[in-house]
Amino acid sequence: MKRLRTWMEKINIPAWLFMLFAVVFDEFILHIWTPGDFRLPRLATVLVCALFFGLLFALLTTIGNSARLSRILALVFSTCFAVLTLLEFFIQDSFKTYMILSDIFGNAGHVAGGFGDTLVTLILHGFWRILVVLLPVILYGFLGHLGKWGKTGSWVTRVVLAALLVVSFFAGMFFIRSVSPDTKKYDEEYTFDSAIRSFGLAEGLVLDLIRSGDSGAEFVEIPTVTVTEAPPVTEPIEPSGALTEATEEPTEAPIVYGKHEFDVDYTALAAEEWDDRIASAHRYVASQSPASENEYTGMFAGKNLILITAEAFSKEVIDPVRTPTLYRMAHEGIYFTDYYQPAWGGSTSTGEFSNLYGIVPTNNVASIKNMIYNNNDLTIGNQLRRQGYTSASFHNGEYTYYERNRTHCMIGYDTFTAMGNGLEQGVASTWTESDQEMFDYTIPQYIDKQPFSLYYMTISGHCNYSQANNAMSKKNYHVVENEPWSETIKCYHAANIELENAMASLVKMLEDAGIADDTVIVISPDHYPYGLASSYAWENGQSYLTELYGEPAGSCFVRDNTALIIWSGCLEGMNLQVDAPTFSLDILPTLSNLFGVEYDSRMFVGRDVFSDQMPLVLWNDYSWKTEFATYNAATGAFIPSEGSNVGENYRDQIAAIVRNRITFSDVVLECDYYGVVMNHLPDREEQ
Repeated sequence: MKRLRTWMEKINIPAWLFMLFAVVFDEFILHIWTPGDFRLPRLATVLVCALFFGLLFALLTTIGNSARLSRILALVFSTCFAVLTLLEFFIQDSFKTYMILSDIFGNAGHVAGGFGDTLVTLILHGFWRILVVLLPVILYGFLGHLGKWGKTGSWVTRVVLAALLVVSFFAGMFFIRSVSPDTKKYDEEYTFDSAIRSFGLAEGLVLDLIRSGDSGAEFVEIPTVTVTEAPPVTEPIEPSGALTEATEEPTEAPIVYGKHEFDVDYTALAAEEWDDRIASAHRYVASQSPASENEYTGMFAGKNLILITAEAFSKEVIDPVRTPTLYRMAHEGIYFTDYYQPAWGGSTSTGEFSNLYGIVPTNNVASIKNMIYNNNDLTIGNQLRRQGYTSASFHNGEYTYYERNRTHCMIGYDTFTAMGNGLEQGVASTWTESDQEMFDYTIPQYIDKQPFSLYYMTISGHCNYSQANNAMSKKNYHVVENEPWSETIKCYHAANIELENAMASLVKMLEDAGIADDTVIVISPDHYPYGLASSYAWENGQSYLTELYGEPAGSCFVRDNTALIIWSGCLEGMNLQVDAPTFSLDILPTLSNLFGVEYDSRMFVGRDVFSDQMPLVLWNDYSWKTEFATYNAATGAFIPSEGSNVGENYRDQIAAIVRNRITFSDVVLECDYYGVVMNHLPDREEQ
């Protein structure tokens, strides 16, 4: 022991050198632990960026002439960075995306409180990772206690570090702009998640700080491209490419339809506007062609609406034997063959937002909370409430989760009831709570108050998927116990059987009351079942998504391909089918058209699926899909559809459209753009 101490006393580790090593080490570890498309140029870019930030922190540790101060600063900086590294790793492990710090501490803090058991699991299963990341800090503290901490930096050291800092900055920019395969993710295709994956945690944090309150995105000019050849189809389609109807009768004369647009001169508003971002949004809206009304406009006018965001629901749940009601609703309503719910990077909150607002949730988890302070006139809830509908919102989870007690009345519902503020009177407190109990308890309260507009956020399908950790998996396990699946997949299906039970009960109540033909039910997931992915948080040693989907779920086009249900008794027998790519942002404009409410189609990112607008599905990482091609921003792969003749010019055109639509969504959120426009429509009462 005496020899060890003597040896330790001879060690001299400068604080700046330790600091440089700690940052580069943490960035390297986080990158190799991040699943995805691993490439050496990407790793090299991350390490060069890490070198810059390591040198920056190293230089900061040389402040003053005190060796004690230097080592304290080194320990503080390295510990903070190590904790941030671990925090982002575990967030990514749980939700498959990195989250900005404001989401983690300001909004997703509810997650920590609501999933205490999950956090314990993370710590236990990932304890070795915690030790690995904290190892440099622990060793430096140990060595410093037994030996020498090193001297404070001399002026020569500071000058050399400063010079290296400048060199590393330019080297980093060179790698970002020339070596990295992800150059576009630095500016025009920037997201916080992609920035960390491509350039490292420190660079991502700085970019987020720079863009705080302003995405930095600007509207761009759209290149003109003509597509002369459509992809092959198996059934006749209407000119819009949106709808296939099994029984078509020729019309005697063409009908001239009106346009879905407000009587607003956006060009004039842009000329008068002092705020550049709002003026740009006015010019953007003015440049868009409004969608035409169509033969389905007003089909649901005056009918009841039950809008449901279904927790972790997927099209694989729908089966004619196990889930006959969901199967009936999916195939006897409006049948969507190519529907997507993008993983927006914020779990349930962003999925709800996309279903309700028809724009991209550019502010991640905080998007829906931002709308508390914005104009919400265009949500279907507010549109119907203005028509005198009875309205209410429900969730069989904690009523303050994601601050739904503040947001859901703004969406357009007179009341919001969940566990903790009234729903517990009719729903047993278990994990997870029963969807069937929620519908059985609440629907009788409104079934005789027509017309009604109701919104539900379900919870039975939430992970974890095991009989021990999910009461609904245990309750319905007998339905799937003989299926040839893994235990986890059986429990996932069993949990979602509760949604089937709820819908069977709901449809029966509507039919018994004689109002099934006068009620519209809409069901869309909030996100793909990420609880089936490989994760310490969900105790999955492997990814079960491949088993569920029947193919690898590596791309967003497989992972997020799911089901949308729009059903009413009046639709059965009509054989309506939508074959074009559609996604969650299409829900609001489609319902607005079907219910015949006044809206301006140019103010949504999504489209009415029966309209003459171009089908376009987009993700907030700038991936997209049309009838003619797909573009995967994660890999840079542009793939034309079979039979189409589109090339790079088409890719650039759609990329510009996608960028503009994401930019427009950001202006709506950050600048209350809807409120600005509504101020020029005096006949509309703001809700």
